Formats: sequence, structure tokens, C-alpha cells
Amino acid sequence: DATEVAFFGDPQLMARGILVNGRGNRYVPEDTYPGRIGQLTLLKNDNQAFLVIDEAAYEEGCAATSSTPFFRFRPKWVAETVEELESDMGLPAGTLQATVEVYNRHAETGTDPVLGKKSEWCVPIGSPIAAIDLRNCTAGFTLGGLRTTVDSEVLHVSGEPIPGLFAAGRCTSGVCAWGYASGTSLGDGSFFGRRAGISAAKG
Repeated sequence: DATEVAFFGDPQLMARGILVNGRGNRYVPEDTYPGRIGQLTLLKNDNQAFLVIDEAAYEEGCAATSSTPFFRFRPKWVAETVEELESDMGLPAGTLQATVEVYNRHAETGTDPVLGKKSEWCVPIGSPIAAIDLRNCTAGFTLGGLRTTVDSEVLHVSGEPIPGLFAAGRCTSGVCAWGYASGTSLGDGSFFGRRAGISAAKG
């Protein structure tokens, strides 16, 4: 049994900024799959997430998704310097400054050796600078469960198949037991659902 996490944030904005936790440190490449961001935010960073982004990148991101602003949030803090923003957010002194300094140094050459964000999104963060509060923008739900064979037979805790009991899809500890990927449930459910039907018919 596992917990899957959805993360609600505008991907166009996240990729253009940097995500930091409550200690002012980056913890995930911002252009990765939102489910991975949610998983790391909720389970590894105490559900603390802040998107740090400058004015130019924010405007670009908003323009890129002007027709679908479903997950857009307005900045909670706006400042002229990183030091000022860090203080306004209540982050440990010097942490956000160090994070932005390291990120910007490498972004100048379009690289991110710390977390590996793609070069197309590696742009130095300028001024004015803002932070969007993404705390509590995660939603967890159970994922995975019953152990099954390749023929969808449910296994007893002893490891033996339980006669006449079959399962498929998200109630099983299958492909998505840790880290859901959109659409995978359809293939997993239909493939093993078919195998369950065939197995049940043979019984």
C-alpha cells in the first residue's frame, strides 16, 4: 500500500522559477512530472513548497498559459532583492540567497548541475523577485494494495493464491505502487483485468 500525491501548480510557471522548501533549498527539478514534485513535497519536505520567480519569468509563464490558468497563483511576497524576499518569507538567513546564487551562477550557461533541470528552462533569476506560496497545494490518495500474480490472482499473506479471488488496477500493488504516471492506470487495469477474466473463466 502506498500514497500517491497530486501537485496543483502551473507547470509553465514552475519550470521558469525554482521550487524551494521551508529551509530555502531546492529539492526537485522544476520541469519534472508534477506527481513527482507532489511526492517529494508532501512526503520529504513537510508539505513546504515555495516557487521563487522573477517578474519577467512570471509574465512569460502567465502569457504561455493565458487560455488555461487553472492552477495559477498570485505571488504572496514581492521584493527587490533575494535577501529582502528571504526575510519576508521567514526563511533561515542566508539560505535562499545561497540557493539563488548557485542556481544563477550555473543558469548563466544554461546548466543545472545540482538537480538537472533542462537547459531551455535554466534562466538566471533577476529582479523584482517574488515567491508563490504552494504549501497545501498537494493532495494525497492511496495507491497500491493487494499483491497479485501475473494472472491477477490475489495472493494470501502466505504467498499462495486465494482461490477464486482476482484483482486488477489501482487496488493492486502493480506498476504505479510508487509514483503514478498519467494514463498508466488504463493500461494496467485493462491488461490485468483481461487476464483476471481469462483466469476466472478457466476456474
